[in-house]
Amino acid sequence: MNDFDEVGFKTIVEKHWKYHRPCLHRLWSSERLEDAMQFEVAPVFQEVGGGSDDGMRVWSAFSIHLSDFFAEPGIETTEFGVRSYCIECTPTPFFGVRGKYKGRPFLLMVHLEPIADSKPVEVIDTNNNVVRAIKGE
Repeated sequence: MNDFDEVGFKTIVEKHWKYHRPCLHRLWSSERLEDAMQFEVAPVFQEVGGGSDDGMRVWSAFSIHLSDFFAEPGIETTEFGVRSYCIECTPTPFFGVRGKYKGRPFLLMVHLEPIADSKPVEVIDTNNNVVRAIKGE
């Protein structure tokens, strides 16, 4: 388990993740479980800078092309499913995948919206029409 290629795995996920408007980041967490590497990924909140929506917290919709992800070399999918929001057990709806990457077991949870209490990590600068990271994030 210690030799799970986290960088390679995240690179593959990000390759197939397409935001619908400018956004540079994803919110990642990872944890070594007894029998697998668990990853959670979610879209991030952005803060609007300038214009009439100055200071508003927003986020960009996204799509992830799962059939292409499943076809990547080194990815073997054994199970997948979805969960809707549940106040007791699921703070955001997500798509889950269990499988192996380069022969090593993984669990991947793709959250369909940002994690509710997460802070914005980007600014949408409406005056200069650019997206930039918030310093320190």
